[in-house]
Amino acid sequence: MSLKIQVSILCFLGLSIFTKLGFAQSSDEITINAAFSSYINLNVTEGANINFSVKSIGDYTGGMSSPYNYFSIFEVSSSQNFKVDLVATTFGDGNGNFLDANNFGYRISDEGEHLVNVNHLLLGATNSPSNLALLGANTEIVTPTGDGNAGSNLQNRYKLQFELGTPGVRALSGLPRLLDQNISPASYVGTVTLTASAMP
Repeated sequence: MSLKIQVSILCFLGLSIFTKLGFAQSSDEITINAAFSSYINLNVTEGANINFSVKSIGDYTGGMSSPYNYFSIFEVSSSQNFKVDLVATTFGDGNGNFLDANNFGYRISDEGEHLVNVNHLLLGATNSPSNLALLGANTEIVTPTGDGNAGSNLQNRYKLQFELGTPGVRALSGLPRLLDQNISPASYVGTVTLTASAMP
């Protein structure tokens, strides 16, 4: 009978030692780092080349515009709110003749999911399409507002509609009709640069 008790005690001690070893602990740490870089991309998807061909008296006196022609589409993808600036170069023919950039006007309108006065302003205003502006002035054409305009190219898609020498453009610029400017016959080329910049 004492032998049985002894065996029981040994078994109990063995279980106790095993249990204590099972609760021994060791630990180490994993460091997780998430680095965020700002992302912004502007892309002209349609209308990278706009061509006005002034060849009739009607073109010279009334200017040129069309709801179906003379437009560009651009898109912006950005991880944070952004603005878009428009800058135009001088229009020249390469032979020392120049055409005043204020002969060109444009409007900007929403083509994406983001909306004017909710996510952005267009030419500083709350209407789409915007009021007419002149190419001769460097201008902020998209400004974040309200809910902000960070997002994809599907959300930030815009249309620029250009016109040349129209009564509306002349009313803003104070320039006379194209016919009265004594423009030398030639092809005048200028570049419009759109720049998207992240906002804090």
